[in-house]
Amino acid sequence: APAAASAVPAELREKYAAAEQEHVFKYVDSGLVGGEQAAHLISQASSLDLGRIKTIYTAAMEAEKNLSSGDLEPLDKADSVADSSAETLGDWSKAGMEAISRGEVAALVLSGGQGTRLGFAGPKGMYNIGLPSGHTLFQMFAQRIGSLSRLAGAAIPFYIMTSPMNHEATVAYFADNAYFGLPKEDVLFFPQGTLPPLTEDTGKIMLESGGNIGEASDGNGGIYSSLKLSGNLGDMEKRGIKYVHTFSVDNAICKVCDPTFMGYCISQGSDCGNKVVWKSEPGEKVGVFGKKGGKYCVIEYSEMAEADTKLTTEDGKLAYGAGNICNHFFSTDFLRRVTAQDDVLTYHVARKKIPTPDEAGNPVKPDGNNGIKLECFIFDAFVVSEQMAVLEGERASEFSPVKNPPGEAKDSPDSARLMLGAQAIEWIRAAGGTVIEGSNMCEVSTALSYNGEGLEA
Repeated sequence: APAAASAVPAELREKYAAAEQEHVFKYVDSGLVGGEQAAHLISQASSLDLGRIKTIYTAAMEAEKNLSSGDLEPLDKADSVADSSAETLGDWSKAGMEAISRGEVAALVLSGGQGTRLGFAGPKGMYNIGLPSGHTLFQMFAQRIGSLSRLAGAAIPFYIMTSPMNHEATVAYFADNAYFGLPKEDVLFFPQGTLPPLTEDTGKIMLESGGNIGEASDGNGGIYSSLKLSGNLGDMEKRGIKYVHTFSVDNAICKVCDPTFMGYCISQGSDCGNKVVWKSEPGEKVGVFGKKGGKYCVIEYSEMAEADTKLTTEDGKLAYGAGNICNHFFSTDFLRRVTAQDDVLTYHVARKKIPTPDEAGNPVKPDGNNGIKLECFIFDAFVVSEQMAVLEGERASEFSPVKNPPGEAKDSPDSARLMLGAQAIEWIRAAGGTVIEGSNMCEVSTALSYNGEGLEA
């Protein structure tokens, strides 16, 4: 046998043979892969939990077969910012600010993705959406935390979930920018987990090249196990954090740790909360918050029958209209309960074009889907909630996703910039300022004001 083949520890080889995954060592055994490459592959293979991979694969394939929308129900209870009195909103905001002032609130951004769809080679959080300041998504969020922290007179720890693909670049970016004014010890990074891509019919682990097992993020539902394994859930508890605001990195206008939303959930005695915006039209490609089998869940738009998407209530509102914008409230007790259970999360099957090695072991990208990636979603854990709270926010000040490349009218840097500009103009006028008619590119720095306050001077 070639030298590299003998480098595969016998115990590891036996483990892979027993799991019918021994093909992973094919290129090492043939002598095409040796030295550092072989060592890398062996290290990867040693770190994989083959039993867990098999369990997840089997459960995901079974769940997909049994996917049924027959037991879906629309949301039965939600409060709305637009329909609430100024007094009620004030009470919620006061409760939220008091919790922040007591040091009980943390922020957590889901930022494992790259900016590929935006034509940007780097972590999505480092993307500049074209504001006059040139501030990136990460900078805006960090500065909002700084502004809110000043208002509350207390630190707000900022937890950043990366992925193995962008972890180092993200950590370096914050260090290079002095954490955008936040104390270094209050900015904490941890990567989400990964799973290898698999063949759909047999669940075989797919090699990307002769010396590399493919890796894919396990979905934003990886937050729970990653929080626990990285020690950050323990860190939250040590700091006395009781409530965590969790949000997606691509929502440029997101009110990080929004006192109104946090206070609303706290006053409801909730362990889990979801901020939603109502869908603009039945075909909008956004998951819907509702119920399945009597339990709260997010229904993917692809899982819904077209007729259901068009159903309306007596007042003409879309019945399945509570658009999920990945804007969540969690109590640390809830996070602890989820991480204590192994079978809470359902993994979903995503069919993808996955590079595979040619005869020489070089990666080749296929023309069509040739394998699956398994992902779980953060909202899959909502079934564990004992007291769910749902608040409908106003789209213009809550949801400006940056998903599509520049030039696209919807969900792009351009649409997000317009929303932030409109918000800035509203704030300036409310503070007694004048804005020339026809202006649309205006910015109030997130370092200056959290939600339009303090601009009178």
